[in-house]
Amino acid sequence: MRTTLAGSSRAVAAALFALGMCASASAQSLPVGEPHEDYLRILQILGQADAGSFSVRPLTSEGAVILGVSHPWSARLQPALPETSSLRLTLVEPRLRAFANSRFPFGQNDGAVWQGKGLTSALDLGATARWRGLTVTLHPTLLYTQNRSFELAPVTVSGMPEYAYAWRKIDMPQRFGPEPFWTVDAGQSEIRLEGRGAALGLSTANLWWGPAIRNAIIMSNNAAGFPHAFLGTDGQIETGIGGFAARWIWGRLGQSDWFDPALANADRFVTGIVATYSPSFLDGLSLGTTRVFYAWVPDGGLAFGDYFAVLQGLRKKALVSAQNPTGDDEHDQLLSLFGRWVLPESGFEVYWEWARNDHSWELRDFLLEPEHSQAYTLGLQRASELSGDRILALRAELTHLEADPTFQVRGRGTYYAHHIVTQGYTHGGQIIGAGIGPGGDAQHLGADLYAPWGRAGVYVERQVHDNDAYYEWAIANGETYCCHNVSFNLGTQALVFLDDFDLGGGLIVTREFNRYFFGKDLWNLNLSLSARWRRG
Repeated sequence: MRTTLAGSSRAVAAALFALGMCASASAQSLPVGEPHEDYLRILQILGQADAGSFSVRPLTSEGAVILGVSHPWSARLQPALPETSSLRLTLVEPRLRAFANSRFPFGQNDGAVWQGKGLTSALDLGATARWRGLTVTLHPTLLYTQNRSFELAPVTVSGMPEYAYAWRKIDMPQRFGPEPFWTVDAGQSEIRLEGRGAALGLSTANLWWGPAIRNAIIMSNNAAGFPHAFLGTDGQIETGIGGFAARWIWGRLGQSDWFDPALANADRFVTGIVATYSPSFLDGLSLGTTRVFYAWVPDGGLAFGDYFAVLQGLRKKALVSAQNPTGDDEHDQLLSLFGRWVLPESGFEVYWEWARNDHSWELRDFLLEPEHSQAYTLGLQRASELSGDRILALRAELTHLEADPTFQVRGRGTYYAHHIVTQGYTHGGQIIGAGIGPGGDAQHLGADLYAPWGRAGVYVERQVHDNDAYYEWAIANGETYCCHNVSFNLGTQALVFLDDFDLGGGLIVTREFNRYFFGKDLWNLNLSLSARWRRG
């Protein structure tokens, strides 16, 4: 059995260097992925909450306000404590989570958790201290992963460990080694200073950018939060022409133990920005953009310009020089435009995100092939108030990351992979963006019922796994008709309020076709349980 401290001692240091979010009423931020975050979004599309664009997360108490006092969870949610000049100390509400997979690893949007085959458990603890505009929160996660063995892919990438991803160089292991292991992750931890509508700090908390519910293309909680500094607005800033929100980050990405050993000490730097605008003349509309660059940290350290890479021009031609005649960039970039329109009177929202994984050479290139290296997410959600103080929410989301046909005549540009920074857009062995991974597609339908006792939901989902790798392999091998690796997931989940506890559970039944593209069809059961103590 191996014991890991999430980057070893660096994770504990990071927990002090970047201290976190807490879910208690006195906290200033709501961690990404919490059930209360989903509920707040439902209240917003019903016109009962103000949460801005919902595209720069985690949300803060200043940026998320419930407008009414009568709603299904009104007895459960407490108002934020008023500002005070004295020091206030509170405990993070402890939470215990357990997951189990019957046949192979399966899980998504669960932060530092990696759900291998067998049992995985996570314990979230911590405390927060607040004085005036300064908040310091230590919110680590202790994890145990049983990591039972299962059949690996029958192929490997040359020079890579047997547990590494089988189809290309990217730090996304099939299995995290041969043994069970413990991990301590800094979790949703943060040092935050806020005032006059601005916020800055150091953090390891998860981020979520854009309006997607299931698959955010650029930034999600599919991996552990990475250590980063941030500067931005404290919630949404209102002006005469509308509301503005933004966040700029600078951070480091970690590598798993099951990638190229020659790159074990190759640190990666990441910088990104998200900005949104909600016009005052179109109620409920928000528009935004994100841009992220990541690269290896040079031996001599970062140059001044590396910190401002997000301000780089959009044309690749501008990168051409005598030393770089092809315009190759040591950075990999991801860029997206997104929008969300909430129509509170109808309880309806629609949203979209369109992304690019590569520069266009020049304007002509973009006009002729705008689809090159594109990805997109389209989604909608409808909420209806029912009798008995209940709310029914229906949602649909479609995500497409698969390479477009231009790959036949130019570089493919598979999402989250890069030919220079070969670890890809990952942290600790998991994808930072959409959990469906490189070359993936997904279609998702779901329904949730919110009531005073809690929440119950069901969803069905189709996921296509790395179609980019499939087509590369199929072209090279032939006789591969209809061997796409596709999963169908049927899931159900519930959250029950019982005295001082929030008790959760879920079951996902998966039928995966053509695992590893070799025609093997498998079943998997994923069970999850959770308990949070709210301390009365």
